[in-house]
Amino acid sequence: MCPPYFSHDRKNLMHTIRRMSLIAALAFSAPASADNATVSFYFTHDAILQQANGEALTADAHKAATAQWFAQCLAGGEFAQFAGDFAPDPKMPIGERQAQVAKFDNTAFEQIARAAWAKANTALPQASLRICVDLARQDDAFTRDRMDGIVAVTAGAGRIVLKIHPDADWATSLPYTLAHEMHHSAWAQTQFDAAKPFTLADYLVFEGRADYFAGALFEHRAPWTTALDDAAHAAAWRDFSSKLDSADPATLTAAMFGSPQAGIPMWAGYSVGYKLVSQRMARAPKLDFAAMTAAPATEFMPKTETTSR
Repeated sequence: MCPPYFSHDRKNLMHTIRRMSLIAALAFSAPASADNATVSFYFTHDAILQQANGEALTADAHKAATAQWFAQCLAGGEFAQFAGDFAPDPKMPIGERQAQVAKFDNTAFEQIARAAWAKANTALPQASLRICVDLARQDDAFTRDRMDGIVAVTAGAGRIVLKIHPDADWATSLPYTLAHEMHHSAWAQTQFDAAKPFTLADYLVFEGRADYFAGALFEHRAPWTTALDDAAHAAAWRDFSSKLDSADPATLTAAMFGSPQAGIPMWAGYSVGYKLVSQRMARAPKLDFAAMTAAPATEFMPKTETTSR
């Protein structure tokens, strides 16, 4: 998942998503074969405007829109509980949403996304994919400026959710972002095991592999992969290397996204993970993308480091 989008408190929504995800995981069948893979799109911003019908969105209409969004974008996803902050924003006025929609070209998006999907799916085949798209608020400077117009999350195999700022150069960022998330989707399809703990080592490599895969296919400035200079990287690795077996959510979040209180720079884990994977991919024996995706986290640790995984 790309560095996440945080906007407002959604504890009740997250509780609902967790509950619905468990139900949906039992109800949905296995994904289609990669041989017959297709890509489809759900434009959340259009669905919201249809619910509103030109008027302010009522609480009931927003609830219905969110339920529809869940069914289209998250249902059955292994990581649906992490995608709650991408739900339709109830605080976004209809007028603002209409203005953002007027600046966004769905057709152009689909053309770019289909081309990127085809290239990434050829490099690492997977089952059919649903891409859900919503538009960021006008004042969302983080998405517009720091993330080059796109924030994204993979809700599970075949489930990618994007939030796009139409004022940014999102078209340039889109192929890389989709490839990154498609790697997560492919990993979820073939490697995810809910019974296994997800450790810091796993998380570092999870993101590092996705950025390596995306970077091998598409050129793009990904600032989270180069967030550390040599000294900061060495300091971060000294810290992380003593916690590689930790599955504590607070430890993982601080490492990946930064923690001023702990002295961890923003996106430190992404930069460390990308370097770990890049260094391993430069060594023999060579790994193709499928082998890279299937390899355990230990395969990417420096040769002098050993862990219990």
